[in-house]
Amino acid sequence: MSVATRIFSSQISDFDLRLIRTFRAVADCGGFSLAEVEQRMTKSAISKQISDLETRLGVQLCRRGRSGFALTTEGQSVYKASTRLFGEIEGFRAELNALKRQPVGTLFIGCIDTLMTSDGAKIIDILTRFSRDYPKVELKMITASGAEIDQSVASRRLQIGFSTDCGKVMGAISLPLFSEVSYLYCSDRHPLFGVDEADLTVEMLDAQRFAQHAYSEAELRGEHNTPSNPSASGQFTEAIAMLVLTGNFVGFLPQHYAKTLVDAGRVRRLMPDHFRKVTNIRMLYPEDAQSLPLVTAFVDLAKALQGDQ
Repeated sequence: MSVATRIFSSQISDFDLRLIRTFRAVADCGGFSLAEVEQRMTKSAISKQISDLETRLGVQLCRRGRSGFALTTEGQSVYKASTRLFGEIEGFRAELNALKRQPVGTLFIGCIDTLMTSDGAKIIDILTRFSRDYPKVELKMITASGAEIDQSVASRRLQIGFSTDCGKVMGAISLPLFSEVSYLYCSDRHPLFGVDEADLTVEMLDAQRFAQHAYSEAELRGEHNTPSNPSASGQFTEAIAMLVLTGNFVGFLPQHYAKTLVDAGRVRRLMPDHFRKVTNIRMLYPEDAQSLPLVTAFVDLAKALQGDQ
């Protein structure tokens, strides 16, 4: 019986790191198809790199087939080990950058959707100042759910995260930014659109099909007088808006996001004095930010701009 040779018994080459990065991208994307866009590679090229890494390690890293994509036990171990590896590499790079007067490198930032239209958000101001003051820093931004962003900051896949405040995240510090107000809306295709506000009742709205934010703990717990008949859900606000616009559902939308639709006569608020949801938005960053100059610079700038409010 042949025994697999473990190539990482001595040195790890740049080629090995490239294979591991491809493997991480596939794992983060949950499969090969989405990783094609992320890596700007063909599916066959990605598959070959995963196969090469499996051959070099002598283990199967993932299973793919009709049942979907999943990491094996060995794949999960390699993923966890690679998180530590790249965290150490990034920390080493950050320490070297700290020796320079002008920081350089890459800052990975995650953000939930639709924050751009909020008047209360300082995020655009923070990004404007940071990208102006640190022109040699490459910004890589992703849009994801609040839970995904929190997990990514905790695991160091992201250095900065803008998400909903759902409590303490292990290994991360939270900076409160602003509160977002949402109301219950229906579209001009919905039977309630033409009903006078005075004729609306809680029982009437409770009977409607409700499009629920999958990430919203308040909606999941039934707070804020949430309608009791969820029959659809979405991870992102735009998905909820699409469901509302069908005319078959009612759903919560941030007031700042819905304004354009309201002005166009496409949606209306329903009983705003009764159905109102407040979501606290925060910025997350690693608790060891003092050892990461780029993160420290970004956080200091965010705190300064928050103080100007």
